[in-house]
Amino acid sequence: MKRAKIVVIGAGSASFGLTNLGAILRTSELKGSELCLVDTNAKGLEWITKLASRMNEEWGSEFTIRSSVDRTVLLPGADFVVISVAIDREKCWGIDYRLAQKYGIMHYAENGGPGALMHVSRNLALIMPILRDIERLCPEALVLNFTNPVPRICIAAARFTKVRMIGICHQILFGYFIVGNVLARDLGFDVPSGLKFRWNDPEGEAHIQRLHAAVEERLDIVAAGINHFTWMLAIRDRKTGEDLYPLFKKRYLEGFADFEPLTRELFRIFDICPVPGDCHMVEYLPYTHTMSRNTWDKYDIQMYPLDVAERNRDEMWDEIEAMAKGEKPIDHLKAVHTERAELIIASVLRNTHSYELAVNLPNRGYIENLPQGAIVEVPADISASGVRGVGIGSIPEPAAELVRRQITVAEMAVEAGVRGSYDLALRALTIDPMIDDPQIARALLDDYLEAEKDYLPQFFKGPSWL
Repeated sequence: MKRAKIVVIGAGSASFGLTNLGAILRTSELKGSELCLVDTNAKGLEWITKLASRMNEEWGSEFTIRSSVDRTVLLPGADFVVISVAIDREKCWGIDYRLAQKYGIMHYAENGGPGALMHVSRNLALIMPILRDIERLCPEALVLNFTNPVPRICIAAARFTKVRMIGICHQILFGYFIVGNVLARDLGFDVPSGLKFRWNDPEGEAHIQRLHAAVEERLDIVAAGINHFTWMLAIRDRKTGEDLYPLFKKRYLEGFADFEPLTRELFRIFDICPVPGDCHMVEYLPYTHTMSRNTWDKYDIQMYPLDVAERNRDEMWDEIEAMAKGEKPIDHLKAVHTERAELIIASVLRNTHSYELAVNLPNRGYIENLPQGAIVEVPADISASGVRGVGIGSIPEPAAELVRRQITVAEMAVEAGVRGSYDLALRALTIDPMIDDPQIARALLDDYLEAEKDYLPQFFKGPSWL
């Protein structure tokens, strides 16, 4: 069996070290491969490399492990490149979030809404030079992108480079959580009373992850759309083939008034259930952004806890260092949840034609009523030929219209971020449904650029990658 050369860019991130790293090294199908770790954070890279070497030795993974702060040293000959990068993530996300509030806009500011324009522009300043190096040094590599905003990074790769990129996100599992919670009594799932999603709730998260696993084993959910804005098209029992959508609809709409209430409301209106849960779905919708109406609180939207996330990151680094030194056990890393990179890589190598629940890639007729070439999220078949989307037909209207609007916003925002164009950025903000005054769009853009100019060289010095 072919041995892969896997290059991970952004390997010094704590989240990578405790999820993808363990998942790759524990995967028997990848045994004996070459794992190359790249990060500009030399200290973090050193500890991650030591941790990877310890896993490799104790688990008998037989990988060859190399690392460098210079990606051009390790990229030549790569079969797979995993990208997971960001800079001052919580700090900048907080700026995006708070500046919008200055103009009465309450939004999540990650993958959609005004803040997503800055989010993608910052990360494009990091990723576009990486993609140029991949084009030059390993043009045949399959690139697996985890960097948010996932669909917008994939748009940039598809429109401005020759890189083969897919985007990966685990948000599809939230749909399994919703269905499992609603159908728990009917299907015998073990769910604590009143279980809800809450950030920074370890006990609740553990229950949700167990529910994910149980529901995915029992049910098959087909969903499609764009990342963090997909819609359930089918829910079937894996053993019997029974269509459970009618029962799910009946149970959810007759009860569960306090469980993901905005999701429930849109299900009632559009007769199709959104997948990503309220806090991510509101990235794309104008229904909760007006602060004066207090709809954020009415729908109990859970904002990502930026301060807590930063503290948790510091704690994770302490844990990584302790494990790298041999002061703490590492066997628990064999059981970390998968982000699926290793599954996709193994399936390409072994030509298994495995089924993936959700990948982000250009639309080649997979969703008939969304634009061709747009980055969509659909199920996929994984084989030696690469990653091919599964055709799902059409998304019911008017859900498709909501998605089409966001595709247009995203594509314009990406072009602005790649070109460093003020005019295109202003247009992208002005057509965003969260902006109801073009003068606010201009004022907010000016504030964003001034506050984050150190992260946005393309807007002030021009894009070096074009």
